[in-house]
Amino acid sequence: MYKNRLYLIENKTSLHVGSGDANFGIIDKEIQRDAITKYPTIHSSSLKGALKEYCNFKHNTDDGEKFISYIFGDEDNAGKVRFIDAHLLSVPMRSDKEPYYHCFSPKSIAQLLDFTDTFSIELKNKDALLKLANYSGKDILVKEGTPIIEDEQAKEDKSFDLSVLEEFVDASVALVPNNLYEELLKNLPVIARNQLNNGESKNLFYEEVLPRKSKFFTVISEPTYLYKDDETRLENAFDRFSGYLTDKDTIHIGANASIGYGVCTFMELGHE
Repeated sequence: MYKNRLYLIENKTSLHVGSGDANFGIIDKEIQRDAITKYPTIHSSSLKGALKEYCNFKHNTDDGEKFISYIFGDEDNAGKVRFIDAHLLSVPMRSDKEPYYHCFSPKSIAQLLDFTDTFSIELKNKDALLKLANYSGKDILVKEGTPIIEDEQAKEDKSFDLSVLEEFVDASVALVPNNLYEELLKNLPVIARNQLNNGESKNLFYEEVLPRKSKFFTVISEPTYLYKDDETRLENAFDRFSGYLTDKDTIHIGANASIGYGVCTFMELGHE
């Protein structure tokens, strides 16, 4: 049995978690994407590696090595914590009325609801979220006004309670139809980078990034079946681990930390 915790991840700076796939198009380095939705994602192995590095830095007490092995595993034993892929929940998109709207899609909301059901996590406003997940219209919906979002006209619709999405973000929200959302996510920012060899410019390459303030959700699971005589068990290890994730320090995920990519924060949802 597992105790499952739901986390919201926000990238405070541009994020590039590379897919590692060979690409012969215009973009040399693409980001990871979900095989089904084609939305940006953070694979569990990338997430686990980033969190392990962060916890190595944070946990400098006498039992540090034992704690890290306990949570993440080592050469001899698997880690006790289970990590799940992080899925995109919302992404900021430009508008003529405000700098940006936090844009959700019915599919991204449906994925969140599916995860909370699968992992038995209580989520507030579930009925209102389910109605948004079932939206099948062709218009971008907002709480009020008629802004233009990414060159598309949005409209106000009081029959949908968009305020429930404000639990997850700190900006105005919009609901974008699935087909338009997927199309917009095909055209993420691409940054030209200069490859250097001993300080000399050798080649330009193009790197896809996810814009800052995008939101992911993920589930991290802690086992509840451990034996009392487990020699590697540490008192309150999981609470300590969760505390590291949700304190005020930022966590680096993905490539290019030296130029400020991948600065992220975690917030736990559905936990009192």
